[in-house]
Amino acid sequence: MKFLELFIDTGGTFTDCILRDSKGNEKNFKVLSNGALRGTIIRWINKTEIKIKESWSLTRDIIQGYQFRILGSDHQPVSVVSYNIHEKTIIISGPVINTEKQSGYSFEISSGEEAPIMAARMLTSTPLSEKLPAISMKIGSTKGTNALLEKKGGRMVLFVTRGFKHVLDIGYQDRPDIFAINVIKPDPLPEQFIEVDERIDCTGKVLRPLHEEDLTSILQKLVKEGYRTAGVALMNSFANNEHEMILKDQLKKHGFTYISVSTELSRLIKYVIRTETTAVNAYLLPVLNKYIGHIEERIGNDHLHILTSSGSLVRAEDYHPKDSLFSGPAGGVVGAHFAGKTKGIDKIISFDMGGTSTDVSRIDGTYEYTHDLKVGDVRIFSPAIAIETVAAGGGSVCFFDGHKLAVGPESAGASPGPACYGAGGPLTITDINLLAGRIDSQRFGIPVMAEEAEKRLNRIISQISEKSGDSTNKDVLIQGFLQIANEIMAAAIRKISVAKGYNPNVYTLVAFGGAGGMHACAIADLLHIESIMLPHRAGLLSAYGIGQAKIERFAESLVLIPLKKAPEKIRKTFYTLSDEAIQKVKKEGISVSEIYVRLRTLFLRFKGQDSSIDVEWRGNTDQAFDDFKKKYINIYGYWPDNRLIEVE
Repeated sequence: MKFLELFIDTGGTFTDCILRDSKGNEKNFKVLSNGALRGTIIRWINKTEIKIKESWSLTRDIIQGYQFRILGSDHQPVSVVSYNIHEKTIIISGPVINTEKQSGYSFEISSGEEAPIMAARMLTSTPLSEKLPAISMKIGSTKGTNALLEKKGGRMVLFVTRGFKHVLDIGYQDRPDIFAINVIKPDPLPEQFIEVDERIDCTGKVLRPLHEEDLTSILQKLVKEGYRTAGVALMNSFANNEHEMILKDQLKKHGFTYISVSTELSRLIKYVIRTETTAVNAYLLPVLNKYIGHIEERIGNDHLHILTSSGSLVRAEDYHPKDSLFSGPAGGVVGAHFAGKTKGIDKIISFDMGGTSTDVSRIDGTYEYTHDLKVGDVRIFSPAIAIETVAAGGGSVCFFDGHKLAVGPESAGASPGPACYGAGGPLTITDINLLAGRIDSQRFGIPVMAEEAEKRLNRIISQISEKSGDSTNKDVLIQGFLQIANEIMAAAIRKISVAKGYNPNVYTLVAFGGAGGMHACAIADLLHIESIMLPHRAGLLSAYGIGQAKIERFAESLVLIPLKKAPEKIRKTFYTLSDEAIQKVKKEGISVSEIYVRLRTLFLRFKGQDSSIDVEWRGNTDQAFDDFKKKYINIYGYWPDNRLIEVE
């Protein structure tokens, strides 16, 4: 059977899609990430028939049964009875409120399905009454990130070793705002912490056995309270995970559906970050399993791959939510890398300005990776492309706070969206670009209304006037908001380049995303970057990158020995890890002849330090020492002699 290939990036505002057939022909499509299409009402023919304007490019009527809703109105949605694609007229199942006053308004229709499935229907012309054709789908999504930031995960309980109930509350004992007198700590993700009477030492020896009978009454009580999601993170389980496995079996027997075990996610020593990673994974499991399950119902389990934060593809059954928090942005970095390769450009700063945020990353022949991620209030351990994200996208809200102009971090999102979408949204960077004449409303993809953006801008002018008594020039205000947004984005690029000892001047700025091209020159000027690349289909480059991504697996091992004494240990460890990763890739049905190890990395630090620096392993410890020294000096500006270097 020949499968259509569908590459999808679900962002905070738009979902970008590329469909490729067996002959290599491609079709592109964008749908709002809430799974809706929008259009404009031209006039009402009667109370249930409407003349509309849209840009859906349908070849037949496939929207029968979709829900129809006028934006900015509180009427109940009605069903679409039929759509005449030639006359551009929709018949709906019943009248809506004040139809005679609704000409010129925006509306949206939705199938009630996830955005990737809605997009698949549009691209394959498949109505709700028919099954989708055979599709192989690769997706990247911010679904997990949004659920984490908005605290919309599942109700969960976290099991820890007795005495460590407050491990997440104590955390790393750092102060994000060092001068704050009233320190407000974020609420932990687990609703309950259960202390387990057990203990294993750092060598793996059992000091206090875990008695299964002690768990029965606790688990029965939790099930009665409605808990079905659990995380398990026990002290020193990196050396011996016997107790974690016992607890996992007991949770399954008592009816828990979603279970995350720390040593199945990471075998590293650091208890705080391992526990926090486990909590995050468990918290997101119900949300993402439901999301992926809905997609699998439509296309089949064997034909869905998900992009991880490291820019690699995994099957749904091998997928962990903690690995996908930078999934969508990673697709953009992969796309930028491949776009640069087509022109022989190795040194790239990828600049992805989307609807909700801007993501930047540095590429020098290959990606820069990190394993310690901070997302919102939490830190997790997961291999990921090193991406810096700032809340400055097309949907970032522009406002006057009573003292100064500000941009973000709040975003208008897909609903209501920017003011120009006509759904009652706030003034955003998209509105500012529209009023600055940078957006062609005829080519935007969904209806935009400059007059709505103008109203919001005039409100801010009035607020400034009331506060200061001065009149404000509209053009000056527009340029002010653009300058603020540009400075925020340039600061993110400095963080991944200058702050790490790299000069952005020698890199090419690859600008993409829906708004990247409009800000690329200003960003390059701020950073003294001389070369800019605007790739083909820049607004869909993240989806393109997902299509180019490879099936890859990571394997890691804790070492903790001095570098000079480690050459043989390093070689043996890499041999073991290589075999482990190859076996994981083989499970995808790929022959051994096609599998190769792309990258071997050492994490080095001075003994006693917590943070490490990654260097590529090229076969000998002298080279590793030289690479570590060069990187250390680039970052910190000096070199401390006579310090023992440790392989973490």
